[in-house]
Amino acid sequence: SVSFPEDDIIQKGDKLYYKAVAVAKRESDGTIEKAIGWAREEDVPIFHTQKGDVKQMQDPQWTGAVGSYARKYALQGLFAIGGEDVDEYPVEESQEQGQNNQQQKPNNQQAQGQNQVRYIDNIQYQEINDLINDIAKIKGMPFDTLANYVLSEKLKGLQDFHRVQVGDYEVLKNYLNEQLAKAKAKRGN
Repeated sequence: SVSFPEDDIIQKGDKLYYKAVAVAKRESDGTIEKAIGWAREEDVPIFHTQKGDVKQMQDPQWTGAVGSYARKYALQGLFAIGGEDVDEYPVEESQEQGQNNQQQKPNNQQAQGQNQVRYIDNIQYQEINDLINDIAKIKGMPFDTLANYVLSEKLKGLQDFHRVQVGDYEVLKNYLNEQLAKAKAKRGN
């Protein structure tokens, strides 16, 4: 049986992390295995629309989503599975396939992957957010202002960093690291 006996929110510096512990107990001999999953909680993403700014979801929903990711990462660690984030699959793919086809998806994933655009995973997404957050703090500007600049000017108008393609990730990360180094140098760090 699998359970999550411990979920906790931990503050390190000015950042909040959601910690989930997954525990699996083998009924036959009582063996217990544990794994910890972490997810960073940030402000709820805001969509900038013509009608104004709209939160992607309410704060309690966001905390629940972050907690779900922490539990997912704990399960992946517990069972040594995962790597690809199913949330990153294009929506059209899941809508077009029936229930039976979805069961075959892991076997066909490699062939499908050659024809599909692949997007960054949540760990890479978080790294981008962390870099932008660090740059914005050093420059004393709002995170959203810098994020929107990077999306519109450097990523040709993408609406969200989840839509960054795997092939563009290293280029973007290198650019952000350069900007962070410049901001630190200008500030005198």
